[in-house]
Amino acid sequence: MSGPVPLRPRPVRRLPRLAAARAAAGLFVVAGSTLVAQGRADAPRLERGVRPAGADGADGAEKVDPATLVRVGDRFRDRGEWLLAREAYAAAYAVGREPRILCEWGMAELALSAHDDAATYLDRCLKDPRAGTIEQRRRYLSGLEQARREVGQLNIEVSHPGTELFLDDKSIGKEQPTAFYLYVNPGAHTLKASLPGFLDAARPVQVERGGVARVDLRLEPRPKAVPPRARSAPAAPSIAATRAAPPSAPPGLFDGGPGAARICGIGMTTLGLAAGAVSSIIASTHGAEAERRAGALRQRTSATICASPPSEHAAECAVIDDLYDTHDIARNVATGFFIGAGAVAAATLASFVHYGVEHRARPVRVAPVAGAQGGGVLLQGVW
Repeated sequence: MSGPVPLRPRPVRRLPRLAAARAAAGLFVVAGSTLVAQGRADAPRLERGVRPAGADGADGAEKVDPATLVRVGDRFRDRGEWLLAREAYAAAYAVGREPRILCEWGMAELALSAHDDAATYLDRCLKDPRAGTIEQRRRYLSGLEQARREVGQLNIEVSHPGTELFLDDKSIGKEQPTAFYLYVNPGAHTLKASLPGFLDAARPVQVERGGVARVDLRLEPRPKAVPPRARSAPAAPSIAATRAAPPSAPPGLFDGGPGAARICGIGMTTLGLAAGAVSSIIASTHGAEAERRAGALRQRTSATICASPPSEHAAECAVIDDLYDTHDIARNVATGFFIGAGAVAAATLASFVHYGVEHRARPVRVAPVAGAQGGGVLLQGVW
């Protein structure tokens, strides 16, 4: 697994993770291999008093010279002993972080087929113009192109700086930029982002050899837990609450559904009476007119003239008969209106009686009354 590389060229931002124990162990491997296994007088060896960086200074020894470790690594590189060369360059870079040392470390990783680390280290060191001579930089650039052909580039964008990233459950550090890239081995990988106060975001990605893949990681704020409500002590009942509620006012005569029925009943009764009165007037008028004409005809002829009228009186008898018919019809209509109005009026009165007694709250109220002149009892009620 290799470390991230920013998308925008800039100086080396973060060292590859190298524990102090590994640096010390590698340094002693290099020293031991140089002094014992090689057995040559001109073989590179550690100077007296030199020890790995990071060791405590209780004995007063000086720090390791990175140039010495680089020379040791170059000797192993020239002999093709890449494992020892890698350890020497790693130890040298832990002591003095020079771009050329990182490039040589990357070339050692390339020789050991660690293409993702090789591409990462060479990519970083070549961003620094101090990374070797022109000839050395050509060699490093050729190694970078060779490593890139064996790995894939993963472009990553995160929504918040300082997010800690995990590639296949292995931490690759907390990234400050929000856009960077990694060199990873081909195949399926899982990238996860974690930041305090946010929900983790994970994305699977498939990386092809020599290809480029992109992953966007958007972190959502973690929902805040709602604090439980504190139970409050029950409030003491107030004096006003202990008093009896005042009696509610009785319903009005025309409130609610019964009131609407009463209004309809009164209206229908009024209309019925008015229609009956008009019909009665019509019946009386036509009856009076029929009697007047019939009386005049009888005086000129006989009392039974219209029973079988002669031709000269047939038209006058027909008019008299129509007047009597209209009288009878109007009288019957008036009778019907009066009967209907009476029925509706009776139902309306029954509604007043029934709902007025059954649905009235506290129909009668009795209360003692005391005054300066005397006392008594007050009776109030609504019918």
